[in-house]
Amino acid sequence: MKHPFLSLAVALLALYIMAPAQEVKSTTRLEKQHKTTHFMKSHLKESELNLVATVQGKSVESQRGAIQTLRDMEQLFPEYPFASIITPLETILKDETSDSIARRLAALALDELHSDAGDAVIKDVADKSDDKGLQTLCQALLVKNLKNLD
Repeated sequence: MKHPFLSLAVALLALYIMAPAQEVKSTTRLEKQHKTTHFMKSHLKESELNLVATVQGKSVESQRGAIQTLRDMEQLFPEYPFASIITPLETILKDETSDSIARRLAALALDELHSDAGDAVIKDVADKSDDKGLQTLCQALLVKNLKNLD
């Protein structure tokens, strides 16, 4: 009875020791796959401009989809600034007549940009918005950002 438990313990120990090494290899492979090239930067810029045009459009469904796509791209390419999207997102976020879901998505997208300009817009909405749900979301994003700074 002792031997099966001993071999199980040795196997678990080996897996425990090898897990961090595998994680490092996976991270390195991902970095190599997503290495930013000139070609990729130009396509990211083109995609950003298309998203800006869609966000500024009149179709609510298209706005929502474009903002969600932007959020996905922010996760895939965290080093890319997406600077030209800040103003259109600000417009949606501050416009009381904009779609409520698009406004919340815009707040989340601005937060994920990790920019001072985006944080300033979120703070402004947290202080002045008549939409209590959106105001609460913006306040929560500000608290999260303060917590991450500590």
